[in-house]
Amino acid sequence: MADEPLGFALPKGLDDVDAAFMTQVLRRSGAISETNEVISQEEQGVGMTAGYFSAIKRVLCTYKEPTNAPHAFVVKAWPQLEIAPKENIRAMFVKDIKGYHMPADSFYPRPITHLAAFDAKRDLWALVMEDACAYADHKIHEAELNFEETMRMVPGLVDVAIAWEGADSGDKAAQLDDLGVALWASDDNLADFKALMPGGVKIHDWVTTMADSPLVGTPTWDACLGGPGFSEAFARKSDAFFANSHPANGATCTLSHGDMRGDNIFFCDGHSSYPGGWLCIDFQLMFRGPVPSDLAYLMCSGSVLPEVYAEDNLQRILGTFYDGFMAKTRAYPNYSYEQFVDEFATMATVNFCYYMAFGVPFYQGGAFRNELAMRVELGGQGVTETDLTPEEMRQRMWWRKTWRNQRELFRTFNLRERLRALPENTSGMGEWAELPAHLAQAGDEISRR
Repeated sequence: MADEPLGFALPKGLDDVDAAFMTQVLRRSGAISETNEVISQEEQGVGMTAGYFSAIKRVLCTYKEPTNAPHAFVVKAWPQLEIAPKENIRAMFVKDIKGYHMPADSFYPRPITHLAAFDAKRDLWALVMEDACAYADHKIHEAELNFEETMRMVPGLVDVAIAWEGADSGDKAAQLDDLGVALWASDDNLADFKALMPGGVKIHDWVTTMADSPLVGTPTWDACLGGPGFSEAFARKSDAFFANSHPANGATCTLSHGDMRGDNIFFCDGHSSYPGGWLCIDFQLMFRGPVPSDLAYLMCSGSVLPEVYAEDNLQRILGTFYDGFMAKTRAYPNYSYEQFVDEFATMATVNFCYYMAFGVPFYQGGAFRNELAMRVELGGQGVTETDLTPEEMRQRMWWRKTWRNQRELFRTFNLRERLRALPENTSGMGEWAELPAHLAQAGDEISRR
């Protein structure tokens, strides 16, 4: 990290990650000898909608001398599009890079890392890891987890929850404080989201009521969740909504990956280094939250098929996780299933918070500037999906699947009724973005019909 002498300069961005840089990294990690070097490299995009908080590329190296070193790597550096304040992105990078230095026996299974370093004073950040796609199946957006695959992940998620249970105090809390991993329900974390969410929630509410949008599907959110304005109500009541997820109010506490979705998950049955059969990447959004936080995030992302929460499958998954946790816990022997389910329902909204806060550039870009992938619904200038780039279409595929899963789980746990019973607290909220004139006018015309 910053205090470790590297012997070479960290890159300012992906353009600085060339053959000379990769040679220095791989010599330092011991992957290649001091006489060997990278003589050329082929670069590819990562081919997914990852990279919202970083710039990422895949690098295929050709060496001067024969070697058993891996040839395929993934490299991460500072993002081109900053969808959060710089200070927030810096904090994310620190957590991510430090996460790759965590002891393997008490952390998430992860790829071999050849460089995880930063110099915060100079704003230099770099992560170089083996490309897990070389030996594992990447659960990208087109390949959502089915019920059996989701169940396969449960034991590993339980193990991490057990390893860090009670992380609100003692040595575990001190370790995570050093990593910059805060409580989800802390005043500072909730304040960050309250500052950002008003910039997009009203536009989000507009989009999710569009019956003719391929993004939304049926039923629309207002029809499914007890009327319009779910997102705005959530933003106004987020303090009260997350109050019971704070340890001071009796909530359980453990480490959460913070972004446990398909882009960050690989399946690798039979690999000796990963006996659980899966591994994950990207620790920049880690937080401390209730025991089912990782499971809730996965289930409410676009990374699982509808069958995962259909009929009794949701209860089977919840029951398997709960039973596995209770068989091992020492910190929470009196943890009831009712509290577990309540905490699951609460933390199922974390990914939704990300959409509200970090989606603001996409909502406002579409609504006010006829830009980015939501200009189809929001731009008001006749743009259709045929006008979008392949990457924009992939983003929309992810959003569509996520909104579908969020809608169904929010309905299952009747979150609208929960919100109705809670008080508002709008202090500290950022500037509210109202609908642009062309959307407001369209809304008035719909109301008059």
